[in-house]
Amino acid sequence: MNNPLTKKERMRRALWREPVDWLPCQTNYTPVMEKKLADFFHLSAKELPARLNNHLLRLDLTYPKRLGADGRIGYDWWGAGWDTRTEGCWHSFAPLIENADLSKFPWPDSSEPHLLDGAAKALAEDHGRHFVAPNFGFCLFERAWSLRGFDALLMDMVEKPEWVEKLLERIAEIQIAVARRFVGLGVDGGYFGDDYGAQRGLLFSPTVWRRLLKPRLARLFAVFRGAGLPVILHSDGDIWAILPDLVDIGLTCLNPVQPEVLEHERLHREFGRHLSFYGGISTQTVMPGGTPAQVKQASAVCVRQLAPQGTGLILGPSHRMQSDIPAQNVAALLEAWPQISE
Repeated sequence: MNNPLTKKERMRRALWREPVDWLPCQTNYTPVMEKKLADFFHLSAKELPARLNNHLLRLDLTYPKRLGADGRIGYDWWGAGWDTRTEGCWHSFAPLIENADLSKFPWPDSSEPHLLDGAAKALAEDHGRHFVAPNFGFCLFERAWSLRGFDALLMDMVEKPEWVEKLLERIAEIQIAVARRFVGLGVDGGYFGDDYGAQRGLLFSPTVWRRLLKPRLARLFAVFRGAGLPVILHSDGDIWAILPDLVDIGLTCLNPVQPEVLEHERLHREFGRHLSFYGGISTQTVMPGGTPAQVKQASAVCVRQLAPQGTGLILGPSHRMQSDIPAQNVAALLEAWPQISE
């Protein structure tokens, strides 16, 4: 390739496992880590994504933010509560835990006219530089437990699966309606988050997943795949048992491909013809605990195992970086990536 690809085109080609000039990359981080990195690189927070050479721009919804009386809980669009004092996502309030009557729950309005205002503004201001996707984190299972409570939902999945199906159906209908609005806005693909795995194995049986989640996830994917757009799914943990199902319903790219639970050579060998990959550099081990040299080595190994043909991989830490990661190790990533991806 004589001329460098745009970030948008490089990302698009890598997602579809087409030839690229070099591998795209993406590094996400918490607000606390954002300040740490901005200070380290002597940049503003706004300048940081460019310094990290990020290729993906994720769009979020616009809605009035609400805090509890003491400011310790922030409520999302669905009414679930999250602890504002922690760096990660710590669940604090499940609105369906006391009253599980779905007919009385104040469901969010997917047709609200200003819901995509911020997304439209960000898309216009980007001028086509990045690959743009809506952020459907906590899309089905995670959304259900954020409303019902994690332990309670797992019990419900065994004791009253019919009720869980009704809950998931209400969630899916809203998410699909919002997804269609994003496609109409002109995004480049879909990004979903729904964690199904623990460190060893699924959180529930494959049979339960196939009954309750697979058909609704397929409908969500279809909004984007029907428009000719790729789909990225973030799903933590050991999800080997359902990877063929995810391919079957149209998944394009799997994230975070944690090296601790999904062996990379096997992953590429068995699914590299069907899937691209995003992530792969451990935020559990090497990023927080390794040396800069070990971070560079892990990056090279990740590329060799997941992108032996020089495409089909978005380089990145396996998860959103938190402040336990030394800034020097992030600098090591940036030093390694041009060398191993050209």
